[in-house]
Amino acid sequence: MRNRLLKRFLHLLLMLFCCLNAPAVGRSDTGVHLHIGIIPHRSHMGNETAYSPLIDALEVTTGYRIDWVAGPTYDAVVELIGTGQVDIAYLGAFAYVDASDRYQVQLIARTVSEGGKAYYRSMIVTRRDSDIKSMADLRGSAFAFTDPKSTSGYLFPMMGLTIHNLSRNDLGQVQFLKRHANSLLAVVNGHVPAGAVSSTAFDKVEVDRNQLRILWRSAPIYRGPWVARRDLPAQIVQELRAALLAISQSPQAAEIFANLGTKGFVKGEDQDYDTIRQVRRLTMQSAPAAR
Repeated sequence: MRNRLLKRFLHLLLMLFCCLNAPAVGRSDTGVHLHIGIIPHRSHMGNETAYSPLIDALEVTTGYRIDWVAGPTYDAVVELIGTGQVDIAYLGAFAYVDASDRYQVQLIARTVSEGGKAYYRSMIVTRRDSDIKSMADLRGSAFAFTDPKSTSGYLFPMMGLTIHNLSRNDLGQVQFLKRHANSLLAVVNGHVPAGAVSSTAFDKVEVDRNQLRILWRSAPIYRGPWVARRDLPAQIVQELRAALLAISQSPQAAEIFANLGTKGFVKGEDQDYDTIRQVRRLTMQSAPAAR
Protein backbone atom coordinates (compact mmCIF):
# COMPACT_ATOMS: atom_id res chain seq x y z
CA MET A 1 0.00 0.00 0.00
CA ARG A 2 2.82 2.40 0.81
CA ASN A 3 6.17 2.85 -0.79
CA ARG A 4 8.32 0.11 0.71
CA LEU A 5 11.38 1.34 -1.15
CA LEU A 6 11.52 4.27 1.24
CA LYS A 7 11.38 1.90 4.19
CA ARG A 8 14.36 -0.05 2.94
CA PHE A 9 16.25 3.17 2.22
CA LEU A 10 15.64 4.50 5.72
CA HIS A 11 16.21 1.23 7.51
CA LEU A 12 19.94 1.22 8.20
CA LEU A 13 20.41 4.88 9.15
CA LEU A 14 17.18 5.16 11.07
CA MET A 15 17.63 1.93 12.99
CA LEU A 16 21.17 2.89 13.92
CA PHE A 17 20.13 6.33 15.14
CA CYS A 18 17.09 5.14 17.07
CA CYS A 19 18.90 2.23 18.69
CA LEU A 20 21.50 4.69 19.97
CA ASN A 21 19.00 7.32 21.10
CA ALA A 22 15.87 5.38 22.12
CA PRO A 23 16.72 2.07 23.83
CA ALA A 24 13.05 1.06 24.04
CA VAL A 25 12.67 0.98 20.25
CA GLY A 26 14.46 -0.33 17.21
CA ARG A 27 13.38 -3.98 17.25
CA SER A 28 13.36 -5.81 13.94
CA ASP A 29 10.09 -7.75 14.40
CA THR A 30 7.70 -7.71 17.36
CA GLY A 31 4.58 -9.32 15.87
CA VAL A 32 2.54 -6.25 16.87
CA HIS A 33 -0.01 -5.18 14.25
CA LEU A 34 -1.59 -1.75 14.66
CA HIS A 35 -4.11 0.29 12.68
CA ILE A 36 -3.92 4.07 12.38
CA GLY A 37 -6.52 6.71 11.56
CA ILE A 38 -5.71 10.32 10.62
CA ILE A 39 -8.14 13.22 10.45
CA PRO A 40 -8.97 14.08 6.81
CA HIS A 41 -7.25 17.46 6.63
CA ARG A 42 -6.20 16.37 3.13
CA SER A 43 -7.86 14.03 0.67
CA HIS A 44 -7.46 10.35 1.48
CA MET A 45 -4.76 9.95 -1.16
CA GLY A 46 -3.14 13.20 -0.06
CA ASN A 47 -2.95 12.01 3.54
CA GLU A 48 -1.60 8.62 2.54
CA THR A 49 1.10 10.15 0.36
CA ALA A 50 2.12 12.75 2.93
CA TYR A 51 2.14 10.42 5.94
CA SER A 52 3.63 7.29 4.34
CA PRO A 53 7.28 8.23 5.07
CA LEU A 54 6.45 8.83 8.74
CA ILE A 55 4.45 5.63 9.10
CA ASP A 56 7.19 3.68 7.33
CA ALA A 57 9.78 5.18 9.68
CA LEU A 58 7.60 4.28 12.66
CA GLU A 59 7.37 0.68 11.45
CA VAL A 60 11.13 0.51 11.00
CA THR A 61 11.81 2.02 14.41
CA THR A 62 9.35 -0.06 16.44
CA GLY A 63 9.21 -3.29 14.48
CA TYR A 64 5.41 -2.93 14.44
CA ARG A 65 3.24 -3.44 11.38
CA ILE A 66 1.00 -0.39 10.91
CA ASP A 67 -1.91 -0.30 8.45
CA TRP A 68 -3.97 2.67 7.36
CA VAL A 69 -7.73 3.02 8.02
CA ALA A 70 -9.42 6.00 6.37
CA GLY A 71 -12.03 8.13 8.11
CA PRO A 72 -14.14 10.53 5.99
CA THR A 73 -14.68 13.10 8.77
CA TYR A 74 -13.01 14.21 11.99
CA ASP A 75 -15.86 12.65 13.98
CA ALA A 76 -15.44 9.36 12.10
CA VAL A 77 -11.79 9.17 13.19
CA VAL A 78 -12.83 9.89 16.79
CA GLU A 79 -15.27 6.99 16.55
CA LEU A 80 -12.62 4.73 15.04
CA ILE A 81 -10.21 5.28 17.94
CA GLY A 82 -12.98 5.35 20.54
CA THR A 83 -14.47 2.04 19.48
CA GLY A 84 -11.14 0.30 18.96
CA GLN A 85 -11.33 0.03 15.17
CA VAL A 86 -7.94 1.73 15.08
CA ASP A 87 -5.23 1.56 17.71
CA ILE A 88 -3.62 4.96 17.19
CA ALA A 89 -4.74 8.19 15.54
CA TYR A 90 -3.74 11.73 14.73
CA LEU A 91 -6.45 14.12 15.91
CA GLY A 92 -6.92 17.86 15.93
CA ALA A 93 -7.06 19.53 19.33
CA PHE A 94 -10.89 19.75 19.47
CA ALA A 95 -11.31 16.18 18.21
CA TYR A 96 -8.76 15.06 20.84
CA VAL A 97 -10.73 16.70 23.66
CA ASP A 98 -13.87 14.96 22.42
CA ALA A 99 -12.10 11.60 22.19
CA SER A 100 -10.43 12.07 25.58
CA ASP A 101 -13.62 13.03 27.38
CA ARG A 102 -15.79 10.38 25.71
CA TYR A 103 -13.36 7.50 25.28
CA GLN A 104 -10.40 8.23 27.59
CA VAL A 105 -7.86 7.88 24.78
CA GLN A 106 -4.18 8.03 25.75
CA LEU A 107 -2.07 10.94 24.56
CA ILE A 108 1.12 9.67 22.92
CA ALA A 109 2.77 12.95 21.86
CA ARG A 110 1.96 16.44 20.63
CA THR A 111 2.93 17.53 17.13
CA VAL A 112 5.08 20.57 16.40
CA SER A 113 5.62 22.50 13.17
CA GLU A 114 8.69 24.13 11.59
CA GLY A 115 11.23 25.23 14.17
CA GLY A 116 9.55 23.24 16.94
CA LYS A 117 6.57 25.60 17.02
CA ALA A 118 3.84 24.08 19.20
CA TYR A 119 1.03 26.43 18.22
CA TYR A 120 -1.08 27.60 15.30
CA ARG A 121 -4.06 29.95 14.97
CA SER A 122 -7.60 30.02 13.68
CA MET A 123 -8.64 32.81 11.35
CA ILE A 124 -11.76 34.20 9.74
CA VAL A 125 -10.94 35.62 6.32
CA THR A 126 -12.57 37.34 3.37
CA ARG A 127 -11.28 38.77 0.11
CA ARG A 128 -9.65 42.19 0.40
CA ASP A 129 -12.00 43.51 -2.31
CA SER A 130 -15.06 42.25 -0.44
CA ASP A 131 -17.69 44.52 1.08
CA ILE A 132 -17.09 42.67 4.35
CA LYS A 133 -14.80 45.01 6.31
CA SER A 134 -15.38 43.80 9.87
CA MET A 135 -16.84 40.91 11.83
CA ALA A 136 -20.13 42.80 12.11
CA ASP A 137 -20.45 42.66 8.32
CA LEU A 138 -20.68 38.86 8.47
CA ARG A 139 -24.31 39.15 9.53
CA GLY A 140 -26.40 37.60 6.76
CA SER A 141 -23.33 36.52 4.78
CA ALA A 142 -22.73 33.01 3.50
CA PHE A 143 -19.87 31.37 5.38
CA ALA A 144 -17.58 28.35 5.07
CA PHE A 145 -16.48 26.22 8.01
CA THR A 146 -14.38 23.08 7.61
CA ASP A 147 -15.63 20.29 9.89
CA PRO A 148 -17.86 20.47 13.00
CA LYS A 149 -15.08 18.80 15.00
CA SER A 150 -12.33 21.07 13.69
CA THR A 151 -10.59 23.24 16.28
CA SER A 152 -9.60 26.09 13.99
CA GLY A 153 -12.21 25.45 11.30
CA TYR A 154 -15.24 25.53 13.63
CA LEU A 155 -14.81 25.68 17.42
CA PHE A 156 -12.56 28.74 17.66
CA PRO A 157 -14.30 30.63 14.82
CA MET A 158 -17.56 30.11 16.71
CA MET A 159 -15.89 31.73 19.71
CA GLY A 160 -14.77 34.57 17.43
CA LEU A 161 -18.35 35.09 16.32
CA THR A 162 -19.58 34.94 19.92
CA ILE A 163 -17.24 37.63 21.22
CA HIS A 164 -18.46 39.87 18.38
CA ASN A 165 -22.10 39.30 19.39
CA LEU A 166 -22.80 36.97 16.49
CA SER A 167 -24.07 33.41 16.39
CA ARG A 168 -24.25 30.82 13.64
CA ASN A 169 -27.89 31.81 13.17
CA ASP A 170 -26.78 35.33 12.26
CA LEU A 171 -24.87 34.03 9.25
CA GLY A 172 -26.38 33.33 5.87
CA GLN A 173 -25.93 29.96 4.22
CA VAL A 174 -23.37 27.86 6.09
CA GLN A 175 -21.24 25.25 4.35
CA PHE A 176 -18.87 22.64 5.77
CA LEU A 177 -16.10 22.09 3.23
CA LYS A 178 -14.18 19.37 5.16
CA ARG A 179 -10.65 20.69 4.71
CA HIS A 180 -8.95 24.00 5.48
CA ALA A 181 -7.53 24.22 1.98
CA ASN A 182 -11.07 23.94 0.59
CA SER A 183 -12.32 26.76 2.80
CA LEU A 184 -9.35 28.96 1.95
CA LEU A 185 -9.69 28.39 -1.79
CA ALA A 186 -13.45 28.94 -1.66
CA VAL A 187 -12.84 32.42 -0.24
CA VAL A 188 -9.92 33.25 -2.52
CA ASN A 189 -11.85 32.17 -5.63
CA GLY A 190 -14.98 34.06 -4.61
CA HIS A 191 -17.20 31.00 -4.13
CA VAL A 192 -18.07 32.10 -0.59
CA PRO A 193 -17.74 35.60 0.90
CA ALA A 194 -15.96 34.54 4.10
CA GLY A 195 -14.71 31.47 5.87
CA ALA A 196 -12.81 29.91 8.75
CA VAL A 197 -9.35 28.50 8.17
CA SER A 198 -6.31 27.33 10.06
CA SER A 199 -3.11 29.32 9.70
CA THR A 200 -1.61 26.01 8.52
CA ALA A 201 -3.82 26.07 5.40
CA PHE A 202 -1.35 28.43 3.76
CA ASP A 203 1.23 25.62 3.91
CA LYS A 204 -1.02 23.32 1.87
CA VAL A 205 -2.05 25.54 -1.05
CA GLU A 206 -0.42 28.49 -2.77
CA VAL A 207 -2.52 31.63 -2.59
CA ASP A 208 -1.75 35.32 -2.69
CA ARG A 209 -2.22 36.46 0.90
CA ASN A 210 -2.51 40.02 -0.33
CA GLN A 211 -5.90 39.06 -1.76
CA LEU A 212 -7.20 38.35 1.74
CA ARG A 213 -8.40 40.41 4.67
CA ILE A 214 -8.11 38.75 8.09
CA LEU A 215 -11.21 39.72 10.06
CA TRP A 216 -10.31 37.81 13.22
CA ARG A 217 -7.40 35.76 14.51
CA SER A 218 -7.43 33.50 17.56
CA ALA A 219 -4.96 33.23 20.38
CA PRO A 220 -2.35 30.47 19.89
CA ILE A 221 -3.73 26.91 19.91
CA TYR A 222 -1.72 23.79 20.71
CA ARG A 223 -1.30 21.60 17.65
CA GLY A 224 -3.13 18.27 17.70
CA PRO A 225 -1.70 15.08 19.23
CA TRP A 226 -1.20 11.47 18.28
CA VAL A 227 -3.25 9.25 20.57
CA ALA A 228 -3.81 5.60 21.42
CA ARG A 229 -7.02 3.78 22.23
CA ARG A 230 -7.83 3.57 25.93
CA ASP A 231 -6.80 -0.07 26.38
CA LEU A 232 -3.67 -0.19 24.22
CA PRO A 233 -0.98 -1.69 26.50
CA ALA A 234 1.19 0.89 28.25
CA GLN A 235 4.39 -0.68 26.92
CA ILE A 236 3.26 -0.20 23.32
CA VAL A 237 2.22 3.40 24.03
CA GLN A 238 5.61 4.09 25.62
CA GLU A 239 7.46 2.54 22.68
CA LEU A 240 5.40 4.53 20.18
CA ARG A 241 6.17 7.73 22.11
CA ALA A 242 9.88 6.93 22.24
CA ALA A 243 9.89 6.14 18.52
CA LEU A 244 8.13 9.37 17.52
CA LEU A 245 10.50 11.44 19.66
CA ALA A 246 13.51 9.59 18.22
CA ILE A 247 12.32 10.00 14.63
CA SER A 248 11.90 13.73 15.29
CA GLN A 249 15.60 13.98 16.16
CA SER A 250 16.91 11.62 13.49
CA PRO A 251 19.13 12.76 10.60
CA GLN A 252 16.33 11.74 8.24
CA ALA A 253 13.68 13.91 9.93
CA ALA A 254 13.59 16.55 7.19
CA GLU A 255 12.89 13.90 4.55
CA ILE A 256 10.37 12.01 6.69
CA PHE A 257 8.34 15.16 7.48
CA ALA A 258 8.91 16.85 4.10
CA ASN A 259 5.26 16.78 2.97
CA LEU A 260 3.70 17.41 6.37
CA GLY A 261 2.89 20.49 8.41
CA THR A 262 4.03 18.37 11.33
CA LYS A 263 7.81 18.52 11.62
CA GLY A 264 8.27 16.54 14.83
CA PHE A 265 6.87 15.47 18.18
CA VAL A 266 7.20 16.49 21.83
CA LYS A 267 5.82 15.05 25.04
CA GLY A 268 2.37 16.31 25.95
CA GLU A 269 -0.20 16.18 28.72
CA ASP A 270 -3.99 16.07 28.63
CA GLN A 271 -4.12 19.37 30.54
CA ASP A 272 -2.42 21.06 27.58
CA TYR A 273 -5.85 21.05 25.95
CA ASP A 274 -7.87 22.46 28.85
CA THR A 275 -8.20 25.76 26.94
CA ILE A 276 -10.05 23.85 24.21
CA ARG A 277 -12.45 22.51 26.83
CA GLN A 278 -13.06 26.02 28.15
CA VAL A 279 -13.73 27.41 24.67
CA ARG A 280 -16.07 24.51 23.89
CA ARG A 281 -18.00 25.08 27.08
CA LEU A 282 -18.32 28.84 26.59
CA THR A 283 -19.30 28.48 22.94
CA MET A 284 -21.95 25.86 23.69
CA GLN A 285 -23.41 27.95 26.51
CA SER A 286 -23.69 31.10 24.43
CA ALA A 287 -24.78 29.73 21.05
CA PRO A 288 -28.45 29.18 20.13
CA ALA A 289 -29.39 26.10 18.16
CA ALA A 290 -28.32 26.30 14.53
CA ARG A 291 -31.01 26.81 11.91
